[in-house]
Amino acid sequence: MIPVGVVAAALAAVCFGVTPACARRSIRLLGFARANVWRLAVALAVIGVLAFTVGRGIGDEAAAFALAGAVGFGLGGFAMFRALPLLGAPLASLVVETTAAVVAGVLAWAWFADAVSLPDAGFSLLMLAGVVIGLLPYVRGAEQHPRLRLGLLFAVFSALAQAFSVVLSRKALLATQQAANARGGGVKVSTSFEFVFSAAFDRLVGGLAVALALLALAIILARRVEWARASLTPAARGAERGAVWTTPDTRLGRGLPDRPWFWVGANALVGPILGVTSLVWALQYLQPGVAQAIAALAPLIAIPSARWIEGYRPPTRYAIGVLIAVLGLVGLALF
Repeated sequence: MIPVGVVAAALAAVCFGVTPACARRSIRLLGFARANVWRLAVALAVIGVLAFTVGRGIGDEAAAFALAGAVGFGLGGFAMFRALPLLGAPLASLVVETTAAVVAGVLAWAWFADAVSLPDAGFSLLMLAGVVIGLLPYVRGAEQHPRLRLGLLFAVFSALAQAFSVVLSRKALLATQQAANARGGGVKVSTSFEFVFSAAFDRLVGGLAVALALLALAIILARRVEWARASLTPAARGAERGAVWTTPDTRLGRGLPDRPWFWVGANALVGPILGVTSLVWALQYLQPGVAQAIAALAPLIAIPSARWIEGYRPPTRYAIGVLIAVLGLVGLALF
């Protein structure tokens, strides 16, 4: 039987694989600061209903989860949205997801001795190697972009924020489980979605608060600072349009409307609603580095989704990278 944690993390990877293409469309229509705020607001409304009906409302360790959301959603999401127009969806996802996996694994071990077993570490590294091989042509072509360093800076910052967020969430989940077990007779955290929805809601509250603060700051500084102007201006109107290192096709996938409400909703659904909730679910079972390594398969999943939505053409080594990554995932599931 496939471990529940692996299934949950794989679901998160699928959702995160679709997210960048949806995010790029919403950024082009709204600017990345507004797009980030609106996707979190929509997600907060949906998760809030679940948290106060199916879940436990504001759950245990709410402050820790809110801080994790503030760093991951607020700061990390802002940086990721800034990196997407500069790097393109595949490369931005590659840098963020793989870096976050390594940092999360090391940080959880150093912070509260949440170690990774040798087999899990080996299979996780195999998955990351598959991701790098599958997207290597994008990395090689990236040097042609004049704002590569700025894009990489935002992507690395987003990765560090995401790593801290998942590690803090894991620590808070373990503390919640210990408190529930100490009370006795309660529902085990690892088998209940009540805690998942509550934790996801708390994370979104912190993330939206920071995102709103950054949007307000961008509005105030828009006339003086370049990054503030860029954050409020749809990327499709600027020089960053089409920075993807493949031949972009500006046509949308068949039948998809080019409207802000559609892409904000899609981004919220596959990102903070389904993707992050699945990741929180996975963190109840898996060490943060392992969970993030599985989620790092997202860049490979992003290729076919971006091809349909935005016209990307998969590189020749894509299939080899997918095969290697799948072997690592199968190893995690079976051993």
